[in-house]
Amino acid sequence: MFSYLCNFEHTIKNKLNQSLSDCQTASQLAPFINDCIFERYPVTLAPREASVIIGLAFGNRENRSGNPNELAEPGPMNEALAHCCATVYRQKKMPLYLQWEIARFFQAGGFPDIPLRDVYSIEPDWDAQHNLVYLSTDGVVKAIIDDHFDGEASAVGKAVVIGHRDHVKRCVKTCRARGIAAYASRGITLPVWYDPHSWQAWTRRRDLYVLQDMAAQMMAQAQSNVEQAAASQ
Repeated sequence: MFSYLCNFEHTIKNKLNQSLSDCQTASQLAPFINDCIFERYPVTLAPREASVIIGLAFGNRENRSGNPNELAEPGPMNEALAHCCATVYRQKKMPLYLQWEIARFFQAGGFPDIPLRDVYSIEPDWDAQHNLVYLSTDGVVKAIIDDHFDGEASAVGKAVVIGHRDHVKRCVKTCRARGIAAYASRGITLPVWYDPHSWQAWTRRRDLYVLQDMAAQMMAQAQSNVEQAAASQ
């Protein structure tokens, strides 16, 4: 497998070199492109080795009023993710830090064997004009660190991250960029289906979402590279 990955990365480098006529730049960029585009699943950790569970939502459903400044309906995808979180918790009891769309299914009594004292819901907010402001994936992770660990990411310990199968790698990378030792949960089958009625168009179909996710990973990597270059001067 390692030999195959090296050969594939070499193929990317050669293709870039053909386009750029610049072997050095091609060599620098090939690992990032391979990671952001072609490596679609992160490293995993057994739940027994973790300290916390982090659950990140994927889409939601339009609310009954149609008012974008009222909370959406969590929807069936986030219910499926709630079941994944519950499965991990039953393997090892530990705090659950869940984006609100997932947390609602625990708060509604969907998992009576899991005490609500172990469930921490990460909620959205409203701005000064009363417009609902949904948190991004990064915003949720930042809120977990700031609101529950006094801004100390190292205090989180090892986290197993639950998210949609095509989203979970970016979830893990986002946690790690914030300083959390994050992993996908080993032995858990994450949902790979898509909700065609999701309120967010990019979470309705796999072809729409995966390209969006690749672009987001590439942008995050580019920003990280720029910040590192600026810091080294």
